Amino acid sequence: MSYTAPGTRTELWLPLLHTLTAACPGWLLWKNAESAFTGVGDIDAAAPVGEWPVVERCFREWAEEHGVGPVIVCHHIPGGLNLVAVPSDSATLLEMGVKNDKIWRGSPLFEYEDLRPLAGMDPRGFRRLRPGAEGLFKLMLNGSRWNGRPNDEGLRAKHVVNLLRQDPEGARLAAKTFGPAARAAVAAAESAAAGDWNRGAMLAVTAWALLRTLRRPTVLAQRLKFRLLAKQRCPVVAALLGDERRIPADREAWLRRVAATHVVYSNKTVQT
Repeated sequence: MSYTAPGTRTELWLPLLHTLTAACPGWLLWKNAESAFTGVGDIDAAAPVGEWPVVERCFREWAEEHGVGPVIVCHHIPGGLNLVAVPSDSATLLEMGVKNDKIWRGSPLFEYEDLRPLAGMDPRGFRRLRPGAEGLFKLMLNGSRWNGRPNDEGLRAKHVVNLLRQDPEGARLAAKTFGPAARAAVAAAESAAAGDWNRGAMLAVTAWALLRTLRRPTVLAQRLKFRLLAKQRCPVVAALLGDERRIPADREAWLRRVAATHVVYSNKTVQT
């Protein structure tokens, strides 16, 4: 059985995560480890921009060692670096997204430095965000709607309630990233963990994020430009976000198109 097949990827990903934990003091996995290990999800990581070249090198070496290249380097998603392997024996891409910041409701949900005090070691040997912190960020990203009501499917699919219940202290610590809305963020998390929903608290956090957007209009402008143009102009973004990481049927033609606008590493050579 190929270990690039969905449901069999733990042994494929773990060596990379171990290497990055050792080689990059700031690197950490911030969400969704299990969906990458047991499904077709990506590795959602964070690292300071200064470590991105080392992260890229480690990813390329891992892909070469495991025979899952070529590797594509994409910078088109704001606030991050996306490293994508294109294995010949899989229908889906292998992706690691590396964030320096994450946008929610038009303003930063977090910046990299916010995550450092929230990290710890996973029993499997890699650095990751503690469960409560992951749960709080996913509560905002996946579990809530613009009108303050719950996104029940997002809460279920992303295991938000379980994460919050595992580590309520981690959620409280992560709430500090919400500044004056921290108390509302804690209230929203505690309500969700109890199986309830505090719409007023969620609306307060949303209002705080929107006010920050008004103070940082360039962030919103970059995000709008990405949403309007990136999927149409970048074949990598289109595959990652619009086609559930499926490798196009004509793999070689797609790779040639990608190479026109991206660095592509194949067998130790660089195509540009």
